[in-house]
Amino acid sequence: MKKLLLLLSVLLVVSCNDLKYAEDIVGEWECSSWIDVASSKDKCNNNAYFSFEKDKTYTSKVGAQETKGTYKIADGLLYSQPDGKLEIAVEINTLNADTLSFTMSRSGNEEILTLIKKE
Repeated sequence: MKKLLLLLSVLLVVSCNDLKYAEDIVGEWECSSWIDVASSKDKCNNNAYFSFEKDKTYTSKVGAQETKGTYKIADGLLYSQPDGKLEIAVEINTLNADTLSFTMSRSGNEEILTLIKKE
């Protein structure tokens, strides 16, 4: 019984976080830092932009590559599915009213992208 109550408590906390994340992510975001963990190099160079809409669609521009598609948040992960491509998941580190930070793996390298909401 204790295990069931613990599991329900964990699910409730995750669900509440996901609902809060769904509200906070809506808006336009600009790169603040983009750290390659292996080299500690910051790859931001003001070249990453994301816009998340309430209808669960998004657009992004990273360098010269523009993408649009759909997204969802579940279990502390941000899932994005670019139009015509496979779904991608990243681990949300921070998501609040003005900061979005997530950990991703590109070509096997761990990277931490931190975005600041545009006003």
